[in-house]
Amino acid sequence: MGDTYYGEKLTCLKCGSLNEPRAEYCVSCGSPLIIADPDFNLIARVSARTSVGQVRQNNEDNLHLWASEGVVIALVADGMGGAAAGEEASRLAVEAVQQDFVNETAIDKDLQILPETDLQDRLSMAIRDANKAVYERSMKDINLRGMGTTSTLALIRGNRLFVAHVGDSRAYIVEGKSGNIHQVTSDHSFVQALVESGHLAPQDAHNHPLEHVLYRALGQSLDLDVDVYSKSLKAGDHVVICSDGLSKHMTPPEIGIIVAAEKTPDDAARKLIETANERGGEDNISVVVASMQSTLGISDSGLITI
Repeated sequence: MGDTYYGEKLTCLKCGSLNEPRAEYCVSCGSPLIIADPDFNLIARVSARTSVGQVRQNNEDNLHLWASEGVVIALVADGMGGAAAGEEASRLAVEAVQQDFVNETAIDKDLQILPETDLQDRLSMAIRDANKAVYERSMKDINLRGMGTTSTLALIRGNRLFVAHVGDSRAYIVEGKSGNIHQVTSDHSFVQALVESGHLAPQDAHNHPLEHVLYRALGQSLDLDVDVYSKSLKAGDHVVICSDGLSKHMTPPEIGIIVAAEKTPDDAARKLIETANERGGEDNISVVVASMQSTLGISDSGLITI
């Protein structure tokens, strides 16, 4: 954390000496003087919830959270290929990501210090490893042949969000209390491809027969392109990761309004799932909500609460 600005002086956090506002180094101990930025020193309070919905007998979604000092990782995987196959595909994706990022019971400490480009490469490789695990398993069992899964993998570190993505699960950023929402990911569906190419109007995409037919998913071949995104976060922002069981029943603005209005990430996750179920719940519903909070003034700023 940087140094704290008090009125007309900078207080050195190392030795406590007062310095002039424009000073770059402490006059007493020589330490660099940096004014603390509340949007840089952030922690995430996170909740993850899933529901089988109102129609399905099995939950083919899998989601998982891993947290350590300074880093939160969240994964939503929506399996496909029939109940047993879909569950197996999404389970394998979670397992593969865990093997890449978690050493015994703790997140790999390298994730706290890796340069951003290297971190994005790690996320992309984790998805490719998951793809290989799903594909090779399907080739060994004829009953699982053709199974696949989406995978939206998010990592939050400080004020940065990194997402590696395949399929039509989604990542959103909701701005503070305003509820303004921005979709981070792009669906790998035929309908989205038609929209992006100008052959289909965005307003005609919802309820289109091909809306949830994917052209890219884990487990279909050993070759896989992974979309990777990097975004800045501010204190008060919220990150939402969800399966299409949520997004097919709620518009992005509706999601943003609920997330901004609820008091806690868990309240928001509960309300989102409740709303999707009230509107039919034809599919499994999974959602992760992470709310960003400044660590300034918090004595134990390294801890992440889930």
